[in-house]
Amino acid sequence: MLAKEREIYILSRLNTQPMISVKDLCREMNVSKSTVQRDLSKLEKQGKINREYGGAVQVNIKETISDLTEGPVLEKLNINVDKKAIIAEFASKEIKDGDLVFIDSGTTSLQLIPFLINRKIKIVTYSYIFLAKMGQLDTDIYMLGGKYNRKHEICYGTSTIEQLKDFRFDKAFITANGADCNLKEVYTSEIDVGNIKKAAMKRSKKSYLLIDDSKFNITGLSTFAYFNEFEKIFTNSLPDNSKKHKNIVITKK
Repeated sequence: MLAKEREIYILSRLNTQPMISVKDLCREMNVSKSTVQRDLSKLEKQGKINREYGGAVQVNIKETISDLTEGPVLEKLNINVDKKAIIAEFASKEIKDGDLVFIDSGTTSLQLIPFLINRKIKIVTYSYIFLAKMGQLDTDIYMLGGKYNRKHEICYGTSTIEQLKDFRFDKAFITANGADCNLKEVYTSEIDVGNIKKAAMKRSKKSYLLIDDSKFNITGLSTFAYFNEFEKIFTNSLPDNSKKHKNIVITKK
């Protein structure tokens, strides 16, 4: 395949999906990693694509989070902790004794733990890091199984979703990698993780989104929900010039 043919192929692939990895391009075009990287560098200089670690994205996408760019959960434990703690405190007030609660993965949901102590509830999660940090909780916890993802410290896959169908939640506390205040879309970095969030929300009477202001105006690989699907959206702040949706709760003391 000639260089021009490869460039056309790369652009056509990005017309059908927002992001593609170097690894996939190497396999699909049967060329070396260095060849693909040269092609991507050339296209980037021409303003036809944007480069991100391990791949390329459509030029019209300002910032996209995917499994190629999203960092490991353990590296994010100390980021925006104060904001996340206040968000979690406000959200925890929605929990009532007797509730069956779904807790999503992510560092924001970890901040719920101090507010769940001595609560008469049952919890379902697929987050190993949540499980590891909840030793102080004297409550029943159901850990969903599936394929283990070391990067995100979760179990995921079709078996995880099948297990979710055995539960009917009173409340689901959901996190996200990004959100668009104009489109009212909520994103995650991986399709498989987005499918778990969708399934949990479908099985819950009420769903709540916990998201800090650093996540706004960031697009993710997978759209898993819209603002109007949440009973409440808890955040510390909205971007400038953003219209406050009726279910958004600003968590300021």
